[in-house]
This record gives sequence, C-alpha cells and structure tokens, in this order.
Amino acid sequence: MSTIKPQTLKGFRDFLPDDMRIRTKVIETFKRIFEKYGYEPLETPTLEYANILMGKYGEEAEKLIYNFEDRGGRKVAMKYDLTVPTCRVMAQYGDKLPLPFKRYQIQPVWRADNTQKGRFREFYQCDADTFGTTSMIADAEFIQMGLEILNELKFTNVVARINNRKFIDGLTKYAGANNDQFYAICVAVDKFEKIGADGVVAEMEKRNLSNEIINKIMSVVSLSGTSDELVGKLKKMMAKIPEAMEGLKELEELFSFLKAGEVPEDKYQFDLSIIRGLSYYTGPVWEFAVKDGGVGSVAGCGRYDKLVGMYLGRDIPATGGSFGIERIIEIVKDRSLLTQSVSKQCLVSIFGPSEALESIRIASLLRKQNIQTVLYPDANVKLDKQLKYANKMGIELVIIIGPEEIKNKTVKLKNMKTGEQETIKITNLPNSLIH
Repeated sequence: MSTIKPQTLKGFRDFLPDDMRIRTKVIETFKRIFEKYGYEPLETPTLEYANILMGKYGEEAEKLIYNFEDRGGRKVAMKYDLTVPTCRVMAQYGDKLPLPFKRYQIQPVWRADNTQKGRFREFYQCDADTFGTTSMIADAEFIQMGLEILNELKFTNVVARINNRKFIDGLTKYAGANNDQFYAICVAVDKFEKIGADGVVAEMEKRNLSNEIINKIMSVVSLSGTSDELVGKLKKMMAKIPEAMEGLKELEELFSFLKAGEVPEDKYQFDLSIIRGLSYYTGPVWEFAVKDGGVGSVAGCGRYDKLVGMYLGRDIPATGGSFGIERIIEIVKDRSLLTQSVSKQCLVSIFGPSEALESIRIASLLRKQNIQTVLYPDANVKLDKQLKYANKMGIELVIIIGPEEIKNKTVKLKNMKTGEQETIKITNLPNSLIH
C-alpha cells in the first residue's frame, strides 16, 4: 500500500501546541484591550466576489491575489487584506451600523507571494479602525491604545512616531517642488532614520531635485525639539502654506488629546520622516516603533477620510491601523517576553481498572472548580508510563489515587519538578491546586 507524504504547502504553516499557546495569548491580549477601548469584533469571509478586491491594490499587488472561478461560474478571490473587505461591509451595512463605528479584526489573509524567511502565503493581520468621525480624539485614542497593548506584551522603549499627510503636502510647496517631485521627496525623507541627513541629501540629488528644494526640505526635517516645540517652529516657518498649517493644527489637537489621556510625552514624538504610503492617507500618520534591538516599526496607522467613499459613493471619515501581529508574535516568542504557562494544571492518573471510576470522579470535581485537568485516558497503562507522559507534556502536578487513598478519601499529589509527594484530603484538593 502506497503512503502519502505528510507535508504542508509552501508558504503555509502548522502551529503546534507550544506555538499556539503563545499566539493565543498575544491575540487575546489584543482582543481584550481593543474591547476595553470600545472596539467591536468583526469578521469577513475568506472568499469575496473578485470585483470587490480587484482594482483596489495596484497592478503589482493584484498579481498576488488568489482568484478563480467557482463551481457556480462566479469569479471569486481570497481575502488579500482586511481593509477592503471592511470598506465593503461599511457600504453594505452602512444603514445598520451606528456611526461612529469602531471595529477590530484579526483574521488570516492570503497572498500568492514568493516565500522567504518571515514571508508566507497565509498569515494573520490585525486591524482596528474608527469610522464616522473627523475628530482627532479618535486618532489619539488609537495611539494610547496601541501603546497600552505593546506595554502589556512587555515591549519596552516603544514610541509612537507621528506625522501628517497635509503637513507633508505643505512641505513640498514650501520647498517649491511640483507634484511630480512629491514622490521623490517622500521616498528620500522616509529613509532618514536609516541613512541619516547626508544619505537623504544624496538620495534627493540622485533623483535630480534642485539644491534649493533639497536645502529647504533639509531645513525642516533636521529640526529637533519636543513635539510641541516642533509645531511652534513650523507654524512660524510655514504660516503662508495653508495645507501645512491645517496639518499642524491637527497635530496640535492630537498632542493635546494625548496629554489629556495622560500619555507620557516620551511615548510619542512628532517625526518628520514618517511618510507611510501617503497617497492613501489624508491626515495624521504614525508608526509604533520599538527602539530596542533593531526591531523598528511594528504597526502602521493613519487617517483615511476618502477610502470608504470608493464603495459607498459618499465619504465616511476613518482612522486606524494595522499591527504586524505575526512579527509581534515572533518577537514575543524569540525574546520570551510572556511567561508561557502550560495550559494543563494537573494530571489525574489512573492507578488501575478498579480505581478508574474514582479518578474520573476526581477529574470531574476539579473541572467544576475551573481547574484545568487532564485525565489519563487508559486504565491499563502502568503508573510509571503515566508519570513520564506528564513530564513530556510539561504538567507539573500529578494526582495519584490508589486503593489506600480511596479507602481514606485522600489523594497523593506529586510534584514532577521536585519529586516531592504529599497526601491531601479530597475535600482540600481544589484549594491545594489553586493556591
């Protein structure tokens, strides 16, 4: 008889129990804090009509969309990201969703990408957004929430690096650049943290920007100071540039709301090098950057007040972002940032067939007390093998119930780490395991 080779498709993964415990803990942390801030859960289907997804991501990205014709002859496509399906939801159910509408979504997406380290064809995305308000309160709240999530996951030295699309538009006008030069400026400035001021100048020279434009751009992006100090300096420099002034006004409001929310001032900064796919955004943009160990950005966020209108025919303002949850999970795992508690608190062994009923009763008693309990499922396996199983599973406590224990209404509680063993009355057993 021929056998089937057990293997996964390239770019797809299995998650074994140890991995799943970490993934579940990270995802549950996101969900808990999202809901604490009033964001509601949303899921969209794996398959969408192809015309919902196609034409929304650009030519190169569309090559990565899994699309095919189903058995009913319908052209369908697998979810490429969470943003476009959510915009479809807003258009489809807009009259049923009260505005402002706050949603979070943690689901897998699929891309027919070239696989390499850290890049998969099936992976999770984690988004949260607020629809239906232009107030900077929503942007400030997201920043506060993101910092809290990363703090809860034990990331240290995290800062929200904030800029504004309107300000960047104004900056190019201040420098005397035209629309065709806008992209070249953005690409160069976006590399500021990696290549420094000299590198940015060289990048702009390579793109044939004039010395006058380069000097004006550098006079701005090289400014230093607190967020409030930078806003003050730039308002004086760009008083005659309406777009820049509007962007600075939004940032001024945003910073005041962060202060009102008691976000420490060292946890956010006005960073003129944050660019982020600016054609997509209409107001504030920000990243959450981890400064330790070369981690860098773990989330990209911003305000996009025009995108939903592509589906609805009228604009619905929106703000939010996407956390790189797969990367965050890997960092948590590699750095052991979260204590990995074993999900089974104890194992109830079965001494032999005659003692099986009592072992089942004890396991049931413990589960009624919400104690995570594994009942060894075979009365014919020797106790020594059951203890080895507990060790292999990382279960620290084993309950042994022999004839003598049944007679005395007690159990033996064995600590697999220390080898110590004690006799406990059954009535005291739940408390002994909880404390």
